[in-house]
Amino acid sequence: MKHSADTPTGAYGPESDIVDFILGITFEIWEQRGVDLIHRYYAPDVEVYGMEGVIHGAQAMVDGTRQMLDAFPDRLLLGDNVVWSGSRESGFYSSHRITSPMTNLGPSAFGEATGRRVCITNVADCVVENGVVTREWLMRDNLALVRQLGFEPAEAARRLAANMGPEDREWMNRELERVAEAEPLTVTRGTETADGTRLATEFLATQWGSAAGWDCYAPYAVLHRSPVDRYSGREAIAAHYADLRRAFDNPRISLDHVACQPFGSGGLDVAARWTAAGSHGDTFAGTAATGKPVFVLGVSHWRTAAGRIVGEWTVFDQLAVLAQTLGRR
Repeated sequence: MKHSADTPTGAYGPESDIVDFILGITFEIWEQRGVDLIHRYYAPDVEVYGMEGVIHGAQAMVDGTRQMLDAFPDRLLLGDNVVWSGSRESGFYSSHRITSPMTNLGPSAFGEATGRRVCITNVADCVVENGVVTREWLMRDNLALVRQLGFEPAEAARRLAANMGPEDREWMNRELERVAEAEPLTVTRGTETADGTRLATEFLATQWGSAAGWDCYAPYAVLHRSPVDRYSGREAIAAHYADLRRAFDNPRISLDHVACQPFGSGGLDVAARWTAAGSHGDTFAGTAATGKPVFVLGVSHWRTAAGRIVGEWTVFDQLAVLAQTLGRR
């Protein structure tokens, strides 16, 4: 990638450790407000996929970042974990989980400033090649955000639906078609506990298809759906996913990427990006079943001990799901 004399240099590059790179560029761009460093660390033609739509190019990312900071000028992006795969030669894939406290002091996509202090969880999955992010998937639960801000979720969802363009809808429809044709997740019991793909398949099949039994969770496991939505214990987690399966009418799941790293004494951190496709078959976020097709882009981070899940962080944009049930397609 070539840089002009006006391109900021930044402190990180192709030789940086991948975890240091991801945490460092996030700090420089957001905490130190070096927004123009996006032109250094992201490819000019980068594509960012999220349930609010597709962003094309580094300049569009700069514009979106400045808009977010106008609405939440004290926003912090506190790194919780980076689970990664790949190599410097072949390219890295990172899944970066972030806790973001902030105060709404300016107009946002959801309405006028409320002055409220809020906290959200984000996960950014990035492809990094030669020290540059070339593709990103961004997951954030805007339903948790609008509830903390005090806005009415259905109205915020309708506004989100109205702002989506034809290209965004076309991408979602292609994803719906792709995932609808995916083979059902098949669980293969094995003894290799470090096989991240096998574990992710088992975990997702348990959650969305109830295929493997809930013994893959420790009795004391905790599910973090957002900083304000947590479920403690295997039974509470199972009940939460039972509600989701009913709402999405037993969706098909595509397991799109898995990364896995050791944690502690024999444990693992497993990160999986997945896509779900189904139909709105029961009440979701207060909205009765519509039968409309529903697309979900999500990510799950699991922490294991003794081969079982002890902590889970699953993030997808429930407001964008609600927008699909209330808006036109």
